[in-house]
Amino acid sequence: MINYILLYKIRKRVKKIIKEKIEDEELATTETSCIGCLADDLAWEIYYLLKEEKGK
Repeated sequence: MINYILLYKIRKRVKKIIKEKIEDEELATTETSCIGCLADDLAWEIYYLLKEEKGK
């Protein structure tokens, strides 16, 4: 079962980190960059990694 609350918390934190890195010019973006899309993809990957770790 997917824990959507945990996924939301991960996504929120990832999005904040991405925005900070963009402000510090550590990440390059374009006008059409979708920060939310990138945060979603990363959040899902982190979620599955955490789930794998708990399973071990």
